[in-house]
Amino acid sequence: MTDAALPPSGDSAGVPKAARSISAIVQARVRARYAAETRFRFFGLTMVALAVIACGVLLASILIQSTTAFTENRVTLSVPVTAAKADPGGARDPVAIRQSGDFQGLVRDALAARFPQAATDGSADDLAELVTGLAVTPLARQVAADPALIGTTVTTDFILNDDLDLILKGGLGGMDVRAGQVALSVTSQPDGTFALAGAGAFAADLDWLRRTTPGPDGSEPAGAVALTGATPSILLARDGTVVELTRIAAGTATARQLVGAPLTAGTLESGSWRTLRLALPQDGRPVTNALAAYGHLLKAEGAISAHANLTVLTHSDSNEPELAGLAAAIVGSLLTLIVTFFTAVPLGVAAAIYLEEFAPKNRWTDLIEVNINNLAAVPSIVFGLLGFAVFITFFGMPRSAPIVGGVVLTLMSLPVIIIASRAALKAVPPSIREAALGVGASKMQAIFHHVLPLAMPGILTGSILAMAHALGETAPLLMIGMVAFIADVPQGFTDAATVLPVEIYMWASRPERAWDARTALAIMVLLLFMIAMNGLAIWLRRKFERRW
Repeated sequence: MTDAALPPSGDSAGVPKAARSISAIVQARVRARYAAETRFRFFGLTMVALAVIACGVLLASILIQSTTAFTENRVTLSVPVTAAKADPGGARDPVAIRQSGDFQGLVRDALAARFPQAATDGSADDLAELVTGLAVTPLARQVAADPALIGTTVTTDFILNDDLDLILKGGLGGMDVRAGQVALSVTSQPDGTFALAGAGAFAADLDWLRRTTPGPDGSEPAGAVALTGATPSILLARDGTVVELTRIAAGTATARQLVGAPLTAGTLESGSWRTLRLALPQDGRPVTNALAAYGHLLKAEGAISAHANLTVLTHSDSNEPELAGLAAAIVGSLLTLIVTFFTAVPLGVAAAIYLEEFAPKNRWTDLIEVNINNLAAVPSIVFGLLGFAVFITFFGMPRSAPIVGGVVLTLMSLPVIIIASRAALKAVPPSIREAALGVGASKMQAIFHHVLPLAMPGILTGSILAMAHALGETAPLLMIGMVAFIADVPQGFTDAATVLPVEIYMWASRPERAWDARTALAIMVLLLFMIAMNGLAIWLRRKFERRW
């Protein structure tokens, strides 16, 4: 190329100069192309890295938020099962026991027997909140299954109140327990309070209080601070006794009896008492100081212990966060996906085979192909509106049922399956068709005996990815009523049901703090389902893929 560009005059002085000029231009352009390619690769890798980092941060935040929901605190109680409350009718009939038995009253009686002072110190209602009404259902089922337990004492575990469970796990400001390092003298006051004194006994607590609430109301010239419902709380516990500090200084404090056995005058040896710090003021949290104190006492005795949270997988939805589970949503999702798979995949694959192999190429098939491609980009809520108008309103199909949800998701998945299946059919080399036809096979035999089996990995991959997409849909299912509260696991395709994305949506909209962790855990369960389905698609492709 350089020789062709040289002047024909034979001027030897001009040849090297021209050659050098053209060579410099070529080299500059090559360097520019290499630089552009390097920049493109850099920007591409940067975008990929940013996407991976963003996904990692999102996944990490969900995982961190869900950590408290992996375990649940349970309280172990010995409950005397009296006939008067467990079986008021005396018929020993399991159905009557479950319907008329006052098992919540039995649990309250067991707690009152454990803390007899609650009836006189005004904390009986706080004590009763340790176990919510629905949490006693396992005891009711146990007694109904074996009426011979009536008249005996049954020791069983009960799921703890969700707010107290959250505090014991560090939520709502948490509860910081510190052992007392010095001896403490206790003096009774005429007004029923106690004066506590010890050299620097409360200096660390006072510093913590001032760091937590700069300039708290009630500060006094001597450096003491008054504790109210608007300030963080400090409790003092010893064995089965808990008192609440109402005024604190570095070496002295004033306290009032809170729960448990009455505090007596005398000396508390170092290490025999401890302070409980609650950073969130009592006026701003759903757990009173008395309920937190009962939780600490039972945990110190070993009556409260942490267990793996299987409730979220074995229970259905509930108004109580500690009892809510995903069982109904998981079964509803499976039933809905079964309907979707067995309607969308056969229809989608059949349509793809016809359009790709048999349909004539004319304006009508072109119009159909354009509409299929457009339907793949239609917002999913439009399919929900269509399903509500056609299947529920016109055909009268059951509302909030997997059969309707599956059909709606079929409409949404069909375009994706058709497009993926046609691409898989196109990927089969024409030589396969020609060889089959050349040995005497009909067109139908060539397609179904040779082309379709070779295209099946791509078809299955596209179908499973469409199912995974359908599993994560919420909007179309909201439109057909699958947002209803479902307390029972659906037993069939026409029973009322909900699905995982809708359950997550409902949990996220509830105000209690305990729902946050459970919502994040539900998201993790949904992600596991999605990862499993995508992993299945990858495995199928690699197992059946043919290289040409």
